Amino acid sequence: MRCLYEVLSVDRTADDDSIKKAYRKAALIWHPDKNQHRLEEADVHFKEIQNAYESGERHQAGGGGGGFTPGERPEDEVDLFQYFSSSCYSGFGDGPKGFYGVYSELFKALAEQELAAFESSDAAGAKNAAPPVYPSFGASDSASSEVFGFYRSWESFVTYKDFAWADPYNPATAPNRQVRRKMEDENRKARRVQRREYLDNVRELVAFVKKRDKRVAKFQAEEAARRAEQQAAEAARRAAEREERLRRAAAYQEPAWVRASEAAASDSEVGGQQRTASDASEEAQQQQHYCIVCEKRFRSAGQLANHERSRAHREALAALMEVLQEEEAWLLDEDGSEEQPAAAAGTAAKPQQQQQQQQQAAARKGKGKKFKKQQQQQRWQQQQQLPSSSDFDEDPETQQGVNLAQFDKAAAAADSSSIEEEDGETGDAEQQPAAAAAAAAAAAERRKSSQNKMKKMKRT
Repeated sequence: MRCLYEVLSVDRTADDDSIKKAYRKAALIWHPDKNQHRLEEADVHFKEIQNAYESGERHQAGGGGGGFTPGERPEDEVDLFQYFSSSCYSGFGDGPKGFYGVYSELFKALAEQELAAFESSDAAGAKNAAPPVYPSFGASDSASSEVFGFYRSWESFVTYKDFAWADPYNPATAPNRQVRRKMEDENRKARRVQRREYLDNVRELVAFVKKRDKRVAKFQAEEAARRAEQQAAEAARRAAEREERLRRAAAYQEPAWVRASEAAASDSEVGGQQRTASDASEEAQQQQHYCIVCEKRFRSAGQLANHERSRAHREALAALMEVLQEEEAWLLDEDGSEEQPAAAAGTAAKPQQQQQQQQQAAARKGKGKKFKKQQQQQRWQQQQQLPSSSDFDEDPETQQGVNLAQFDKAAAAADSSSIEEEDGETGDAEQQPAAAAAAAAAAAERRKSSQNKMKKMKRT
């Protein structure tokens, strides 16, 4: 069996860090995953390297080296708490006791410890691994880029220390594997606690120093002044642009083609208004040259005057006046009859109702044929009283002057006789009010037409 130092390729006087680096280097070379072409040989060498390193580690932690002292901080560990007080420096000079001198040496020592921890950590053996870079604290006259670069880097500080000194147990003294694993778990928890505490202390120290750094206050004031100047310049530029736009708007002149198009549009609008007014006046003139009596339209006032002097117009006007007078008289009579007492109206209506009931009873008893014959004779006599077509053919101009009152009376009589005949034939007393209502509606329609003509004539 080969010597442990020979397996790891180190001297017998090598310290722990050198042994650990040699172990990682040999493990990377002979790891089975990287030697698939010689898997058996790599497996043998890898196990040999692991055994050599574990034996040497137990030797150093057990009886071979100095004893295991749990919870003991290394001698080179920096005590950060003494730097959280303004008593650790005197003034803001660059000397050894000044603000910038004291904290420059402190952050330089922290950076060196982190570089050493990185070299001894697993990250150093990784592929393309690069050591961390920590900017220096600088001096009182450092540039703003250096100052803010330093604070950006240390405000996101991450440590590479393993904090092995915080282990409460020595796994080499474990009686079996289960106890050893429990010890290792407790050691990892203790290391995480110390790591978090160390990171918090460093970041709080950075915030403490930044708050008291005169350079930061000066640069922040300069930055605020620069921003205010930029804002003022921007406001002035916008005001100048606004004034320039107003000046251009005031001095702007429309092109000739724009003025011509606007003039054409206004002319067309005025012309449209004039055409609308002329159309309205022509329509009014056409309404003025209209004969309501004869229902004829004329082109001029002279033609209308000649028509009004004609015999046909005068006859039509006289006939219309006669019809309107008869309608007015009938309406007056109807209004007077409505003013009579209801009792007298009921008394006058009783003989007529009794007569109609007697006629209906006679028709039901077998006298219906005689009653129908009487009704036909009455209807024939009423038709004989209607004007014949020869009266209209004599003079076409006088067709509108016919006596409409006689025609209305004859039609009303014919309607009443037809209603009575239907009542006699059916013998149903309930249909009489409906027929009477229809006749009254027809008469009301004719009266309405006559009244409209009367109103038109009065307006003219």
